[in-house]
Amino acid sequence: MTEPESRSALKLVISYDGTGFGGSQVQPGQRTVQGELERALSALADGDGSSAPRVVLAGRTDAGVHAAGQVASLPDIRPDLGNEGFLRAINAQLEPDCAVVSVERVDATFHARYDAKWREYRFRIWSGTAQPLVRNQTWQRRGGLDQNRMAVAAGKLIGRHDFASFAGGGEGMPWSSRQEAERGTVRTVMISTVQEIDPWWGSDLHGTLIEYRIVADGFLPRMVRTIAGTLISIAQERESIEWIDALLEGRNRSLAGETAPPQGLTLWRVGYEDDSPDDGVYR
Repeated sequence: MTEPESRSALKLVISYDGTGFGGSQVQPGQRTVQGELERALSALADGDGSSAPRVVLAGRTDAGVHAAGQVASLPDIRPDLGNEGFLRAINAQLEPDCAVVSVERVDATFHARYDAKWREYRFRIWSGTAQPLVRNQTWQRRGGLDQNRMAVAAGKLIGRHDFASFAGGGEGMPWSSRQEAERGTVRTVMISTVQEIDPWWGSDLHGTLIEYRIVADGFLPRMVRTIAGTLISIAQERESIEWIDALLEGRNRSLAGETAPPQGLTLWRVGYEDDSPDDGVYR
């Protein structure tokens, strides 16, 4: 009789408001998502916070960037607690701007980052009068935006391309050491769409809420924010739709548009194994 597979790792799905964080990864002197999780988990592991289990996050988010479906993996430090019990226990240790939304026991070999097949980000742009209630969740712009131009330009990013022109942190420059890595700056985009969505904070708001959705097998530093800034230039007719083609061909960050601010960006979902990035329903 075949022995059952070991299931001694935890898979956590995490949501957080990035406003109060210096980013997702641990950094000296900064409050981070990873740091908060490890603090909370250490309290569960030994009760006095002296032993912090290492947490692996599926995606890196910058300061101010949010998450609805960040994923973390770590050893199962409390096998005595069921999934719901663990969920309640860890959330009791976390501040209100960060929460674990689901807990799953998985095979010990599961790795939140390396096992991910795709990640989905969404960037929200408000075009209209100022909206203080969502100043930390949207990029607020005055004046109209041509959504059709944005949508056509966004569609050009689908497929396997070199995204060096959209890579921040110096990694999109021709002399960057990133070019020597196995994949360099090449990534495959599966979905890249622009759609108007309903504002969730009120009605009769005198403006339009636009959501840019992108799913890819990997992302470069500040890639989505640079794409968003580039699409805005096209939507405002400061650049042509064909500019996207030139940027993909040029492979140089100095050619592309501004980097959009972090407030509008959310890590939406992370896909594993047979997860589908699109079930046919925009959600």
